[in-house]
Amino acid sequence: MTATASSAPTRRVVLITATEPEPRSFGKQVVLGGLLDHLCARLGPDQVHVILVGRTGIDRPAVPYRLHVIAKPSSVEQLTAVARRVIGPPHSSLQEAALWSGRTLAAIAQKLTEIRPDQQIWDTMRTGQYARRLGRKPRVLYADDLFSKRYASMLERIDRDPSTISDPLGEFGKLLPGAVGRVVGRKGVYRRLLQLERVLTARSEELAPAEFDATYLVNSQEAAELHERTGDPTIGTLLPLLREPAARERRWDGRPTFVFLGGLDFAPNRDGLTWFLGAFRDEVLAAIPDFRLLVVGRGSTNLPAEAAAWGEHVRALGWVDDLDEVLGSCTALLSPLRVGSGTKIKVLEALARGLPVVATRAGVLGLPVGRADGCLVASSPAELPDLLQQAADPAANPALAAAARGSWERHFSPAVVGPTYDAAFGLRPAREPVPR
Repeated sequence: MTATASSAPTRRVVLITATEPEPRSFGKQVVLGGLLDHLCARLGPDQVHVILVGRTGIDRPAVPYRLHVIAKPSSVEQLTAVARRVIGPPHSSLQEAALWSGRTLAAIAQKLTEIRPDQQIWDTMRTGQYARRLGRKPRVLYADDLFSKRYASMLERIDRDPSTISDPLGEFGKLLPGAVGRVVGRKGVYRRLLQLERVLTARSEELAPAEFDATYLVNSQEAAELHERTGDPTIGTLLPLLREPAARERRWDGRPTFVFLGGLDFAPNRDGLTWFLGAFRDEVLAAIPDFRLLVVGRGSTNLPAEAAAWGEHVRALGWVDDLDEVLGSCTALLSPLRVGSGTKIKVLEALARGLPVVATRAGVLGLPVGRADGCLVASSPAELPDLLQQAADPAANPALAAAARGSWERHFSPAVVGPTYDAAFGLRPAREPVPR
């Protein structure tokens, strides 16, 4: 039975986003899904509305909350906005300009008038840019992470090795018209584009908090950095709120089967996997001759060319519906990321299932975890093969798994993170536990 805040006064909340909230096939959707689950549990699904700026006329999964779809800007509107709003006032970032149109502004305003929410939650600056044109209402910015830091880390990686980053624009690139996306996807173009976007995004990040009652990021270090840059006291942290996985016994058979979790259409994921496969084959197979790596996520069937040298040691599973089934049978999660920002959802997914983690520092970004949390974090790349061997040790792995699950329960479970969402959004806790 789903808990509701029956004793609380009726409140209506709206989330405005440009990210399809379902299906939850990558980290951003998981984060939004956790927020929406919690709002529905606390307020009741009928009191939770989502305004989605996206494609119209397509089938979408059924959802418990009320979904309102507004057509995203057309290609002509996007090109016009980029030309006018980046070069001229308000000198917005490219990702903001690519989502801007007067028609979209009017449609959002009309929907907000119809819904009459008590609170507005604006998802990232892309949609948050509209808020300042709609009058001051109770509203918060769910800023996700500092995109300027992500772009800076990508630029640093490109300067070191231009061949390792493909499709660096990620979800932002999908907002662009097809022809424009193909042009800016060229390596000779996207480096300059990332340089410009890093500067423009940093400016938007610093201006945005003044327009909202509160601004939340998923990474406490990034929240502290933005506070230092702006001096704004309303900047805070909200860790991702993941569902409690189904209660299942771990079924690891002792074989060294690791899992890489994450869509390979996301540049930091592809870069990390490509680097690992290209740099560590001899060392890993010498230490663990029967090593296996399962690659799970969107686009994972399109493995990097470096996977060929590993033969049967690397296997792509593609998208899987049941993470419990896969993660519950593996030795550990491998997270060899080198770039990025925010908080690594994949690590939380592992900890929730009592799965140890072997990672680089960037691979556990945003999470203060170490061996006591079941996470073996390499202080240098050369340590990765040894840490994989440690995780595969049948004598050591059960203790690491217990530490991982314990860390989840102490720091990241719905019982711990849920109350921070209650405080952030003025929600009254339910009388009975919220099922996950």
